[in-house]
Amino acid sequence: MNDGLQELLPPQAMAGQFDIDDPVDILHEQTKFHRATMAGQVKHIVRYLRHPAFIARGAAGYNVFTSCPRIDLPEPTLDIGSLAGAMADRKSARGFAGALSLTELSSLLHHSLRVNRYSSSNAAPHVKLAFRAYPSPGGLYPTEFYLFLNQVEGVAPCIAHYDARGHCLRVLKPQTGNAFASAEVQSGESGMQAPVVIAMTSVPQRATAKYGSRGYRMALLEAGHASQNLCLAAQGLGLGSLVYGAYYDDELAALLDIDGVTETVVSVMLIGKETVQTEAAGSESA
Repeated sequence: MNDGLQELLPPQAMAGQFDIDDPVDILHEQTKFHRATMAGQVKHIVRYLRHPAFIARGAAGYNVFTSCPRIDLPEPTLDIGSLAGAMADRKSARGFAGALSLTELSSLLHHSLRVNRYSSSNAAPHVKLAFRAYPSPGGLYPTEFYLFLNQVEGVAPCIAHYDARGHCLRVLKPQTGNAFASAEVQSGESGMQAPVVIAMTSVPQRATAKYGSRGYRMALLEAGHASQNLCLAAQGLGLGSLVYGAYYDDELAALLDIDGVTETVVSVMLIGKETVQTEAAGSESA
């Protein structure tokens, strides 16, 4: 065993079935809170909460592409049915057909990801803090959202970034063909060609700066919360969604012009009008 790594592990980890060669075990162990080290972590978190410079840095910690062409999104559809109905009916789509309207896309992003309120901290009342409809570690929002707009009415195919504060899209570059498909793992579900592919990335340092290693786990959870918002909003709008994992991370990162380390892909979702399929008896949908 690596002696240096062994020193970082608490006795209870060494007494259990801890696999030093399993990155999953290492990740989870290193992101735990422990009584022996908690006092120092709390001190750091409190300092972060009370220092105006830290608060301002956290409030400004989001990607902006103001020099890129802007796509203004139309007024969203506000009535998307009941939450209970969306939760009861949600399932993974297995095929898509037709284009999305820009209003449908605007409504999806409005209900799931858009900044919905502002506040301030007593320690830095001059700093405007923006909050969204999904939980985030310390309101630091390490998740970013990039969209492959393959079939959206009135929009040339492109890769865009969602500005949750301005509720608009910024066009990063045009698409030639189905760019996302070039990073797909060839599998049974590949080639579905969804009208919109949402690639969620994480900038873990936004969370780890405050919470240490625990912030990495929190950042992954945030992407999950945002994914569920998208799933339920899509269902309420009569759209299909599929949380999708068959992609090569570094190839997708290259398409988005991110380095895959300081900002890395954490999840992908396919969105569109679901094709009507007759389910075979006994089949299941995740």
